Amino acid sequence: MPHATEFTPNDYPPFPNDPSLKTVELQTISLTKLLSEDASEQDRVFEACKTRGFFYLELAGCESGETILKGADEICAMAEEFFKLPMEQKEEQRMKEGQLDGYKRVGATVTDSSGTKDTAEFFNIAKNDLTLPASQSDKMSRSWPPLIMSHQPLLNAYMRAAHATGLHILALLAARLGIQPEDITSRHRLEHRSGDLVRLTRGPPRADPKMPEIQTPSHTDFGSITVLMNWLGGLQVWSESARKAGPLEPDSEGEWLWVKPKRGHAVVNLGDAMVRFTNGAVCSGRHRVVPAPGEQGTWPRFSVVYFVRPEDECILGRLEGEGVPPLPEGEVDEGLTAREWIMRQAKGLGTQFTDN
Repeated sequence: MPHATEFTPNDYPPFPNDPSLKTVELQTISLTKLLSEDASEQDRVFEACKTRGFFYLELAGCESGETILKGADEICAMAEEFFKLPMEQKEEQRMKEGQLDGYKRVGATVTDSSGTKDTAEFFNIAKNDLTLPASQSDKMSRSWPPLIMSHQPLLNAYMRAAHATGLHILALLAARLGIQPEDITSRHRLEHRSGDLVRLTRGPPRADPKMPEIQTPSHTDFGSITVLMNWLGGLQVWSESARKAGPLEPDSEGEWLWVKPKRGHAVVNLGDAMVRFTNGAVCSGRHRVVPAPGEQGTWPRFSVVYFVRPEDECILGRLEGEGVPPLPEGEVDEGLTAREWIMRQAKGLGTQFTDN
């Protein structure tokens, strides 16, 4: 039976205590300790990023963490309003060829090599638009709906906090690898044009308890680092670490493991750009999303994701650092810009754009 109000995290049942559900053990990292330059915490986050590329980030106790924690709840309540709009209104915001922001309807992405359609809808909101001052709204890439514009202060604060958090972690990893931290931060400046965005996602309740529908297909993230807030199960990671980019099919033998949602924590993962910057010294974790297991699966699954991606004109390639492996003899970087790379990877997921 449908739930009248869909995003009510205090009403959600717990993740099932079922031994048949294989879960992954992730490090839990304190953002407060990272910001205070705690060496032990830095060691643990570096190890997590070298081995799996995923970890929990405890948010309480610092201003930026509290902004993400509180803001995610408010943004998800807004997301529920957006996804309840008539389809014709949502389609007015659809993604088009060459764009990363906008609305993606259910079934616009394939989930496997056979062409099976996905079951989730999402709405990408561009950082470069929503962090502009109100006086510069004429510089926005599209006309955003009133619901989004009425929440611009909330989205602006959230994006800035999530961006700063991601950048702090990236700079930490750079330093541990002997890369000058500015070589990373100068490629991810908040005010410069990039593919950074907030993604609002709604996955429907499970339709068939025996067969998990794929809401988001197997992939590694295109950018540098991702900050995910979710309240129900459904996120799964591949049991083996990944240092090769590519959509849909895992590139090594293994199995899918559930990531338990953890209240008060974000799930953070690295993306392909950091693998390229470090020539595989860190890992871009392969993952997918299915409906939540057990009783949780009777609820729609909402998530708020912030993607930190390199600036559009940034060339993706190995950065100099004593901890960065050299390129194999005779091999050279492709010389792709971040935008070229991201658009190529997005097309690899089989997204069907509509221009009419």
